[in-house]
Amino acid sequence: MQRGVPLLMRAATELLASDDEPSVLRAAMRLLGDHYGYGTRYLLLCDEGELRTVAAEGRGTDTERARAFRTPIGTGLTGACARSRTVVNVADVRTDDRYVGIIEGTRSEICVPLVVHDELLGVLSVQSADVDAFSTEAEEELVAFAQLVALALVHTRADAARQRDITELQAISVVARRATALDLEGTLDEAASSFMRLTTSDSVAVYLWDNAQQKLVCAALAFDEAHYPADYRDRLAPLGLGEGMTGWVAQHRGPLLIDDVSKDPRARALTGISLEHKAAIVVPLLVEADLLGVIRAVKLRAGSYTPDHFRLARSLADQGALAIAAARSYRAQGERVRELTVLGAISRRLSEAATLVEVLTSAINGAMQITGAAAGVVWRRGEDRLYSLAASVNLDVERVAALPPNAKSSYSNQMVRNGKPVLVRDIAGDGAVASREAMPDMHSMLGVPLRSEAHMYGSLYVLHPTPGHFTHHHLRQVEIMAAHAGAALARAQAFEEVTRLSITDELTGFFNARYLNARLKEELARAQRYGHPLALVLIDSDALKRVNDHLGHEAGNEHLRRLAATIREHVRATDIVARYGGDEFVVLQPEAGLDAARATAERIRKAASVAQDGIATSVSIGVASYPSVREAGALFREADRALSEAKQRGKNTVVVAGGT
Repeated sequence: MQRGVPLLMRAATELLASDDEPSVLRAAMRLLGDHYGYGTRYLLLCDEGELRTVAAEGRGTDTERARAFRTPIGTGLTGACARSRTVVNVADVRTDDRYVGIIEGTRSEICVPLVVHDELLGVLSVQSADVDAFSTEAEEELVAFAQLVALALVHTRADAARQRDITELQAISVVARRATALDLEGTLDEAASSFMRLTTSDSVAVYLWDNAQQKLVCAALAFDEAHYPADYRDRLAPLGLGEGMTGWVAQHRGPLLIDDVSKDPRARALTGISLEHKAAIVVPLLVEADLLGVIRAVKLRAGSYTPDHFRLARSLADQGALAIAAARSYRAQGERVRELTVLGAISRRLSEAATLVEVLTSAINGAMQITGAAAGVVWRRGEDRLYSLAASVNLDVERVAALPPNAKSSYSNQMVRNGKPVLVRDIAGDGAVASREAMPDMHSMLGVPLRSEAHMYGSLYVLHPTPGHFTHHHLRQVEIMAAHAGAALARAQAFEEVTRLSITDELTGFFNARYLNARLKEELARAQRYGHPLALVLIDSDALKRVNDHLGHEAGNEHLRRLAATIREHVRATDIVARYGGDEFVVLQPEAGLDAARATAERIRKAASVAQDGIATSVSIGVASYPSVREAGALFREADRALSEAKQRGKNTVVVAGGT
């Protein structure tokens, strides 16, 4: 994985910063080609039970057959990889009956699944003209790279969905602003044009109920002149209750989503305008129980409207109805505009947040802004199903953190079980709120689950001193915000995980050499600035080769893990520990002199002198310190000389540079 670390860091910068899915695909192809020199490479994504090629680069991929390649899941090497969701690494494709030949001269192929939270997105395939071209190390690198590509795809898709939500909210906001200005005609025109634009409809008509005529009259119309005549509006005669699709909706007060208008008996054709190959959405305009009118939209191609279109139509219809009743709902509409503006601003802040702390703080502040809450808290649910305090605002951090919601009956665990938010009028005396004693001034509470993609991250709560302060309307607004926060959490978690992998040794969990070298320079500069001592303890296993030779390499790995655990137990929380080489560890001890470092080294040496499956194990240790040594490289060299001397003295010894 050593080569893979820079790839992951570069991929984190390029892939996770990609604005859309095509950008992710282009970046993935470029990284594989430019960074590692892979020749033929494919990305195939899942498409209704098949794998479809969406990106292909390298030798032989310039043909139509290569770029249009599709295969059912389970067929071919890529299909087998998708079905099993495991790596398929074939040293010689000529010996594998599953291979489907597309590029002449291919000899070996590796296929890596793109999976996030058990969801299969597709397959990454790399081919070579050489037999057995992909080593175990290459396989590990490609698996790590594929995981990052999959995360980037999920994030761009989530971002696209969030942008659609923002666009819808903006459209509703425009209609609402018209309503607050008491601009009825402008509101109706905006409702028609916004829906037509967002759903790519060919025709949208807004009918109002004329009580005097007892008819529905067309009050606003937007249409594509390429598909409808110029006098289209003149052909829309008033409709009575029950006449056509529009009259039926007015009579029954319920919305319709019609996939094929020509097959619906309620549809009525206009002169010169065919009903063939069209879909329709028809939604009543209601304020409480009063019928104000109907919005009717038509789109070419049967079945072309989706459930999202239907939902948006109902939302816009609600805004249109409110606009008609603007005189009596002006205040409510003004509040709606404010909420949409706030939600848009919160969504932007969440999108800009780069770290988990920034995302969580923005989420709490956003929820407090929406609801007028006085305080907020986020609990993170760990792999052990226990909670820890992740972020809080206006609360006693230490007191709250000491009372996590770990009880089975807690509201956080209730939300895990049923996925539903909670609204509590007064938490005083409520046994489901463990932390209530840490916030005695708070009474009303609102809580929502926080999900990072499909994973339950934890729970977010806002609080207020007044019982019953929060409403169901507050709850809906915070749920919307929490959905945006979930997408931001997923992105921040992915970036922080990539950063962690780049500075961490996978076997022991300690820092790696790259990180240690950087920290050594920082700590040495700090020691020089403030006149503090700094010690470096270099530890080397005396027994790793014997363990590997007699018990095997897995036992050798276990030996290193045990040694790492021993070191961890005998150093300070402020010490920086790294695995520097195969069996070498470094403990960097800020503000520790030679005596303190020698004592630490002796504790580690004694604790490491144990047997593993009948083999005696021990460590040799060299110690050096500043200010005796004043330069980073020299500090390492002195510690290494001391370590060599410890080995020469018969091992299982601590030697201090310049001493004993």
